[in-house]
Amino acid sequence: EYLIVSWVIGMIWSECKTMWSQGPGEYLLELWNLLDFGMLAIFAASFIARSMAFWHASKAQSFMDEKNKMGFFNETLPTEINYYTFARIKWLPSDPQLISEGLYAIAVVMSFSRIAYILPANESFGPLQISLGRTVKDIFKFMVIFIMVFVAFMIGMFNLYSHYLGAKKNNAFTT
Repeated sequence: EYLIVSWVIGMIWSECKTMWSQGPGEYLLELWNLLDFGMLAIFAASFIARSMAFWHASKAQSFMDEKNKMGFFNETLPTEINYYTFARIKWLPSDPQLISEGLYAIAVVMSFSRIAYILPANESFGPLQISLGRTVKDIFKFMVIFIMVFVAFMIGMFNLYSHYLGAKKNNAFTT
């Protein structure tokens, strides 16, 4: 993880230098720069949330160590300390550790999307990427037509059977 943190810090420094040399107006015109900025911002938010989770857990641990020194072993725990004894499935959705892991996963996926910036320069993968992009456009067009036909069929079926909404069910014709 320290390697990834150092990579993110280096990328932030590189992006700051690029923004300084190009100026903010020209820097924001390129979509790859926006992708890099978003990716680095999500990585930074993930690291901040992880450090907050570590801070909360260390505060709970120091509370428990202090109580154990005084000999209060069977005392009921406050809710913010008792929370750390729960199974992970019972954690709050706003827990910093869960938020950190979710943001980290999104940022890693975004970092792998940077490969798409390099692929067109390759003689083997460049044409494949272009043809894949055109294929995705064709698939999208097909899905739009499919959804239109499906909605038309659904409306037709509703109009056909809407007269029978209040009819009683006949058990002789059901399986």
